[in-house]
Amino acid sequence: MKFTLLIAMMLAAGIAPAQEAEDVKEVDTVQVNALRDPDFKTYRAFVAGLDAFDKKHTLAPAAALRFLLRPSMPSDSIEGVTIRIAGNETSIGVPLAADGTFAMPRDQSALDEDAEIILNRKKGSFRWRPDVHTPEVPANARRLGDLRLECEVRWAVDRKDVSFFKRTLITTLGGACRSSRVHVIQLAPRALAGYRMVAGERKVTAPAKAIGPDGMMYVVPLHDATWPDDALVEFEFAGQQ
Repeated sequence: MKFTLLIAMMLAAGIAPAQEAEDVKEVDTVQVNALRDPDFKTYRAFVAGLDAFDKKHTLAPAAALRFLLRPSMPSDSIEGVTIRIAGNETSIGVPLAADGTFAMPRDQSALDEDAEIILNRKKGSFRWRPDVHTPEVPANARRLGDLRLECEVRWAVDRKDVSFFKRTLITTLGGACRSSRVHVIQLAPRALAGYRMVAGERKVTAPAKAIGPDGMMYVVPLHDATWPDDALVEFEFAGQQ
């Protein structure tokens, strides 16, 4: 799945109403599909993600960083897929778990050689994303700090693939993961009917517009400091009684 950032260049947060969108025309929203094919992502970019994880680890102190490899087409499988860090002199196999996750190792030689990440599959066959999960979070929920840290890692890896204009714009708005004007699209484990934010006694049901039309995508308030990192995003799955 592509990592999509919706930057709403309006004074109010969220998506601009139709009449306002008409007034501001092309400058109200900029969509950045920042993810390139994993075959063309450099090792240096992934190391930037590792650095971001270390720097922001307090967002999810009990979690480890892994990455998730997903087929672009539901009919494809990760069976037989291999990942390799390849440089002029370096060749390092990266173990891929049965669930599609992998840990990116640090290697100074690969970094010095500006190595590439190579898959034994054709271009565009797979997509990746960070995978940060604090232990013991219920299966029907995500921890907000985990999602915040995934965003920080994703942006660190992808930022150089974004145009200078869009990168500057996102920075001006406060950053990819800390602005109410940047909406980071999350992938649901299965189709959602809705979700609610929970932190202690505080419980707030998300507005309908926070869920994508097919229920497979959703947006959470990563920027909202009134929600602590330990807040949970509790899912209501479609068809759930």
